[in-house]
Amino acid sequence: MTAGLSLDLEIRQGAFTLRAELTVAAGEVLVLVGPSGSGKTTCLRAVAGLARPHRGRIEIAGRTVLDTHKGYDLPPWSRRVGLVFQDYALFPHLTVEQNLLYGTRGRPEDRRRAGEWLAALGITDLSQRKPSALSGGQRQRVALARAAVTESDLLLLDEPFGSLDAATRRTVRTELRNFLQRAGRTAVVVSHDYLDALTLGDRIAVLEGGKLSQIGTREEVLRRPRTPFLAALTGHNVLEGELQAGGTASDLREVRVGPLVFHVAGGSGGDGTEPLPTGPVFLSFGPQEVTLMREGGGEDSTLSPRNQFAARVTEIVPLPDRLRVFLDAGFPLMADIVPSAAAALGIREGVRVRVAIKSTAIEIYR
Repeated sequence: MTAGLSLDLEIRQGAFTLRAELTVAAGEVLVLVGPSGSGKTTCLRAVAGLARPHRGRIEIAGRTVLDTHKGYDLPPWSRRVGLVFQDYALFPHLTVEQNLLYGTRGRPEDRRRAGEWLAALGITDLSQRKPSALSGGQRQRVALARAAVTESDLLLLDEPFGSLDAATRRTVRTELRNFLQRAGRTAVVVSHDYLDALTLGDRIAVLEGGKLSQIGTREEVLRRPRTPFLAALTGHNVLEGELQAGGTASDLREVRVGPLVFHVAGGSGGDGTEPLPTGPVFLSFGPQEVTLMREGGGEDSTLSPRNQFAARVTEIVPLPDRLRVFLDAGFPLMADIVPSAAAALGIREGVRVRVAIKSTAIEIYR
């Protein structure tokens, strides 16, 4: 299958260097996540032709649009790319319909396609309004429709929900997923919000400090995040500790976190390849891996006995199918528990509990 997007880039901006190499399958949605300043938008602008790499090659739908080695660089308007900016970049003096048709030839089929996307996104009645008369969610829908109307091979969306409130963000996020499935085009979405990535992405690529640190499906990234940033972003517990020399067994490593010592199965980094040397490390594990028991209860032999310690409940937050329990164990900790189990254990704010975490559930990162 022809790749929808293939890139190999190096971009230098002062002391910052971005290096990225990835392929997006035709019709696939890739979400590029990372902290501020990691190079997400710079990468997107390079694909669109708005930033020139120091070195690189970009192919879109099988066409080479950039090859610095050969001195080949197509201008933005020749790359067949639809771009949705964070501020939507709608022309304020044009109506919604005129914004959609801008950049097209104004042919009957262009108008028909514009009408179809206005209807698909539920904004047909706004076609004669100007952007100043629209809400944030409505402007976002117009920007999406404009990108869809253009005859593009690739859609690029830069923080498409950045200016929306939380309630509108949830609604429009779902609409965007439906929109991308309906359009069937290759898309790259830049976001710093993992819920955006989880909702929209077929795959997720993580960009940190100008380098791709992990690429995988939503399930892979959610289950096994490979960096502290991604672990925190996906709602995992992340603890700073000190990896000790030796261990209690050949397959266990000891990591001191404050006054406690965690026992962790294996001693490789997040990619599972090379054993980590002693020194500062991060530990991560999902809140679903944290088991809560009554304080003073006996140790459960099915769990790693040395990863059991006392903690105090500081807050309980209801989630759709479970409770998120926040704990103070000398460091912040999260646990997920079903309401029936919480009631049986008498879980409430201020009570003390015993915490247990399997050694095999913990990941170590440098």
